[in-house]
Amino acid sequence: MNKKRKTLMMTSVLIMAMIWGFITLGKNTNLFQGLDLLIFILIVVSAILAFLQALKRDKEEREGAPSEDELSMRIKYKSGYYAYTASLYMWLFIFLLKDKFPDVETLLGGGILLSALMPFISKFVVSQNFHE
Repeated sequence: MNKKRKTLMMTSVLIMAMIWGFITLGKNTNLFQGLDLLIFILIVVSAILAFLQALKRDKEEREGAPSEDELSMRIKYKSGYYAYTASLYMWLFIFLLKDKFPDVETLLGGGILLSALMPFISKFVVSQNFHE
């Protein structure tokens, strides 16, 4: 892995650890219940997906594949469009169902984490069904 990507990955892991630490310090007991458990799982899943994506990109660069080609650019733009649209609808539903959340911090934290996962999900869906 090149030095820039290693630094980026270490920074992202530290940020995820800090988020988890703030959640842990903010709640004295009953940490892993309800929405807190879901938020923690989303943090871990997003960190794992970012790490796996960086490893895949590094492996492809070592094998001599170009980092950007026409197909990957089209997939990136199409998945970005779908992620943005899905994120807008997700926030609409979050605000419509805001009475179901226990507090504002949980509402915003869950929405931000789901928005962070949208690009991974949309890229997976677009790359699986690109030629349809």
